[in-house]
Amino acid sequence: MLRFVSILVSLSWFLPASASVDSVTVFPDRATVTRVFEVDIEAGSGKLTRSDLPIGLSRDSLRIAATGPDGLRLGAYQLETVRGSERVSERARELERRLQELRDEMSGVDDDIEAREMQLSLLRSLANGAGQGDGKLSLDGWSQAVETVGSGAEEVLSARRRLQLERRELQKEVQRLEQELADLGQRQQDTLALELAYESASAGTARFTVEYTVGGAYWRPVYEWRLDTGADALQIVQFAEVRQRTGEDWSDAELSLSLSRPSAGGRLPEVSPWWIDVVQPEPEGKAEDLDRVRVTGSRIQRSEMEFAAAPAAEAGWDSAELVGNEYTQAYRVPGRASVAADNQPHRFRLDEHRLDVALSARTVPRYQPTVWLYAEGDWEGELALPPGSVTLYQDGTLVGQTRFVGVAPGEELASSFGVDDRITVEYEMVRDDRATEGMLRKSNVLTRVHRISVSNGHSRAIDLTVFDAMPVSRDERIEVSLTDSSTRPDRRDVDDRPGVLAWDREVSAGGELNLTVGYRLSFPEDLPGVQGW
Repeated sequence: MLRFVSILVSLSWFLPASASVDSVTVFPDRATVTRVFEVDIEAGSGKLTRSDLPIGLSRDSLRIAATGPDGLRLGAYQLETVRGSERVSERARELERRLQELRDEMSGVDDDIEAREMQLSLLRSLANGAGQGDGKLSLDGWSQAVETVGSGAEEVLSARRRLQLERRELQKEVQRLEQELADLGQRQQDTLALELAYESASAGTARFTVEYTVGGAYWRPVYEWRLDTGADALQIVQFAEVRQRTGEDWSDAELSLSLSRPSAGGRLPEVSPWWIDVVQPEPEGKAEDLDRVRVTGSRIQRSEMEFAAAPAAEAGWDSAELVGNEYTQAYRVPGRASVAADNQPHRFRLDEHRLDVALSARTVPRYQPTVWLYAEGDWEGELALPPGSVTLYQDGTLVGQTRFVGVAPGEELASSFGVDDRITVEYEMVRDDRATEGMLRKSNVLTRVHRISVSNGHSRAIDLTVFDAMPVSRDERIEVSLTDSSTRPDRRDVDDRPGVLAWDREVSAGGELNLTVGYRLSFPEDLPGVQGW
């Protein structure tokens, strides 16, 4: 226990909130901030106060360390809420100042408009009173009065229109700035004050380190994939997009982007018993009708391409350093970085990789008579590539955006690079009929046959995969099979998806591929029907 026997010394630092932020480690859903500051302390007991910590910090995560004069010892500390009176970021404060100026200007315009209304009211009263009373106006008097009132009214009305237009423009600017201020998501914010007791045997300079975890910050991976079809190579450029609204700006700080996921928690899920029991009989009169028939077609999910521009990587950028060990890894951004607490995106380049790939084409003509170019290669990087958004380029041309699910070292990386217009596909139905078979027990037979034709317009051969969906029965009385005329598929139930078929072929340069795909559906005549055909 510290004994405060000497004169109490209280020191407060009135520096900007970000002045002492030395380093920040950003996680996918939070950040750990380290502040470092030096203070001259006197011998004896005292208290140090810092009143600008973010209100959202996790109190349990707070760690304090210090080095300094011989005999320096730290005592108890406490955190207290300080009610805020100013907005956090400089941009928010600038917007508020500008909004106040515009509102004052609008108030002046409103006064001018009111003055013009008073002038118009006076002109109207003069016009209504002309010629009334005992003094009748002569013809010359009438002419002069009309000219005077008319010119005055025209001048006043014109001035009023100009003022109204000016007010509308001011109102538009006010609304725009108010929306920008709202997008910042910042109101007058409270802060936390840290009060730390210490005792030192001698005077000197002490260096204090305060570390804490705070919410309202995150980073997400962003990629550029640039495919060179001539070299069969894929350039992968990694970026990190960082946003934060913690209540404090990170200025000139060492920035690290951690691959750890604190949100996963530190507790292994508890395994519960898996009970097996005998099915209890249904009460009479409430049994389900088990003879209902439903057949649903299996569908292949297609990649949705969103076309949008993205900033291209510039040559000569430094790559981030990968630090840590095999259990905890992070990217350390080169140099020092600044990220304001305005929730605006800040993009940092992390790394660049080159991957040898094999080009192929894929098509699902049943849903879309289009062929998509694919690049596939084995990822042999040092660590996994986390999921993120990808902007795709083919031979320097933007082809779209997609969502990357991530890949671990040793796994295959594959992606579509848009529509290949040099490969055309046609999908044509050549048979669709219904028949009845059987003598004693009759069955309905439904048959559909399609012809698929693919033409390769490239000067090189291309590996092509054609996908289709074969009907899958949910009832044993409904039988499904390929017709005898069908081209036998190379793979069935692709990626464990029931009914999904694949034909893997090589199409020569300028060559053509023809496939016949037909399905036969048979079910008893006494069934009420089938669904999904």
